[in-house]
Amino acid sequence: MASGSSAAARRLLLLRHRRRHLVPNHHFSSSSADEVLDGGRVKIFDRDLKRRHRDRAAWAMRETDPLVDAVADNLLDRLEDCRKAFPSALCLGGSAGAVRRSLRGRGGIEKLTMMDMSVDMVNKWRELESATDDGPEMNFIVGDEEYLPMKENSQDLIMSCLGLHWTNDLPGAMIQVSLLF
Repeated sequence: MASGSSAAARRLLLLRHRRRHLVPNHHFSSSSADEVLDGGRVKIFDRDLKRRHRDRAAWAMRETDPLVDAVADNLLDRLEDCRKAFPSALCLGGSAGAVRRSLRGRGGIEKLTMMDMSVDMVNKWRELESATDDGPEMNFIVGDEEYLPMKENSQDLIMSCLGLHWTNDLPGAMIQVSLLF
């Protein structure tokens, strides 16, 4: 658990990071400024479009996908190298369903929270989870990786399996993630 001073320092770092990455409006023409800026930050990816794609993917998702399962297995293999147990874990978007299927007791995870910005994807995970009784306690959250809806110091492990590459402000997301430890 992080001390109060280190959590405050990380918050200050997040604020400085966000201020530094503000782009003045005069760098863009007036016609494209609304499309490129999002709250003063450069908007590379359309997050609403990503959410709609994730909604559609939930309906087309198969129970297993060999490629995604291999990536999740590779990610979780790294937990076996750690001596520490991670009782509470958060899996951000992407292939969280594959992470859940591949977990099999690795990392000492007792409570797994799965988060995605798509309501349909979260509902699909819930539906698939209700079909199995094994594994850790599960929680499901609809939320955006760029604005994490979690309390500080609430997680022991945060992982993302093919989920953060659509983030507009990856350093800002990583700073938010660091506050969850």
